[in-house]
Amino acid sequence: MRSALHIIKNITRMLGYIIRFSPMYFISMTVFCIYVSAVDTLSGTIAVQYIFNSLQRGTDFKTVFMFLLFVTAAMVVRHIMGAYVNYLSPLAFTKIKAGINRMISRHAVKMDLEYYESPKFYNDFVWASAQADTKLGALMNTYAVLIARLSEAVFLGLVLSSIDRTTLYIMLAVILVRVIFENIYSKKYVKMEQKAKPCERRRDYFRRILYLSDYAKEIRISDMHKTLYKRFCDTMSEIKEIYRKDGRILAVYMTAARTITSGVLDASIYLYLAYNAVITKTIMFGDAAAIISSAGSFSWILTELLMTFPEFIKHSLYIDSFNDFMDTRPRLEGQQGRNILNKNGTIELKNVSFSYHGESKRSLSNIDLTIRPYEKIAIVGYNGAGKSTLTKLLMRFYDVSGGAVYYDGVNIKEYDTKEYRSNYGAVFQDYRIFAGTVAENVVMDRVRSREGIWESIESSGLGEKISELKDGIDTQLTKEFYEDGTNLSGGEEQKLAISRIFYKDCGIIILDEPSSALDPISEYRLNKTILSLSEHKTVIFISHRLSTTCMADRILMMENGEIIEEGSHAELIAKNGKYAEMFNLQAEKYRKTFQSSY
Repeated sequence: MRSALHIIKNITRMLGYIIRFSPMYFISMTVFCIYVSAVDTLSGTIAVQYIFNSLQRGTDFKTVFMFLLFVTAAMVVRHIMGAYVNYLSPLAFTKIKAGINRMISRHAVKMDLEYYESPKFYNDFVWASAQADTKLGALMNTYAVLIARLSEAVFLGLVLSSIDRTTLYIMLAVILVRVIFENIYSKKYVKMEQKAKPCERRRDYFRRILYLSDYAKEIRISDMHKTLYKRFCDTMSEIKEIYRKDGRILAVYMTAARTITSGVLDASIYLYLAYNAVITKTIMFGDAAAIISSAGSFSWILTELLMTFPEFIKHSLYIDSFNDFMDTRPRLEGQQGRNILNKNGTIELKNVSFSYHGESKRSLSNIDLTIRPYEKIAIVGYNGAGKSTLTKLLMRFYDVSGGAVYYDGVNIKEYDTKEYRSNYGAVFQDYRIFAGTVAENVVMDRVRSREGIWESIESSGLGEKISELKDGIDTQLTKEFYEDGTNLSGGEEQKLAISRIFYKDCGIIILDEPSSALDPISEYRLNKTILSLSEHKTVIFISHRLSTTCMADRILMMENGEIIEEGSHAELIAKNGKYAEMFNLQAEKYRKTFQSSY
């Protein structure tokens, strides 16, 4: 278990965020909790003591009435303050949650890609973002309970101390024993939760898969849901067994502890009061009544106060994940450096090697390559050859493990990361269409100017489809937020993604199998259009299909992370090596295409 100081730092840090995003609510809630504690003490223990003692002393009615009027006024103010805090609460939590989620989102987009391949980072990120709303509310509730019970304990302790300090000492002694029991209980409870946590993660995974659209089609054409459901049930059984076995021990332990301490407290207080009231006659009726009514209250207050500690321990476990995520610093993203002076510079890879984090096997080995300005390069090879990894190194999504990548004669590590990447237009194999307008999906930003958007859409071959839509480029895509939103077909989505590279002012274009959803003829025509419209740009395209490789100035054949062949289409066919073998396997499918075009 983490130290108390660590837990305090965690809680303080998170409360600091709450104060930053909604200071008025935090102050109002704190003041309200303290005021309520004062009023409860006044209307409870102090009122009982005053009324009984007034009866015994024969105090006049007017004085008693004025006291009760004061108590009533204090309670009215309490309700007014409560109404104000309730009014602030919904807006305050909206602002707090928005602020925290904004922090998480802004931090997430700054992180290096390699972190998303780390299960710990990904779990921290998912945990931090998914739990932010509920955990913040729970933390604020626990804080409110802490302030309320702490102030009640102080007020009640002062009253009891003024009446009879011995009774206060008896209560504190018994409660100290309770603290020891509660501390042991808290540690055992946290251990139980930590034991159950891996099972709960598995449970959440199986439950999540059953409703995510990403898995919906595969589940519906197979019996995989049966396997998933069985594993879900097995996991639930494991969780229930943990809580049944450990929970039963905890319940017996805490019941015995509380029964013993409560019994000792009640017996000690009653015996002490009986002795002073009957034998020594040194205590007034009002004082005795106040002590009796306070004994149970004081015990309950301190018990509730102590119960906030295990709650804070649980909050701290979440905050640990949140802090791990927020404290992770990127190595590549946001790096400042030189600006790009030439959009059409030469790219050089010198003895480049690369391994993904945590993997000993190299994904790329000893790559030496020069790509000249305006050159059209095709990178081909079977799955796992290292094609996409190579392009990720070119765009500096990762740093090389060995060797170096140069742009215009300068190591790309010396460039400002954002500035360097702005010179690349890319369509990835796993491109995404966002829930926004057609224009926003082309610009990939807020639409400040409509200039060039329509031309980019027409260049990608999607103009006819978009012109048929009622709102044109202002049409909302997907039905995520709008029932009348438009869902494009796979091929149309790819054309829309390709329109982004026509819109962007960049010197280098990377196409990572962007046309795989198109038929061979459409793919050929689209790639031919891309190359013709990119005459003054460097183009690097990756493809399993070789229907367009003959249009490239140079073809790189990759295998096992190395470039094994290099040359034009004609040169590699004449060489009769791996490329020729791969091309000939597809030749029958594409023969008519090439015959009609060459």
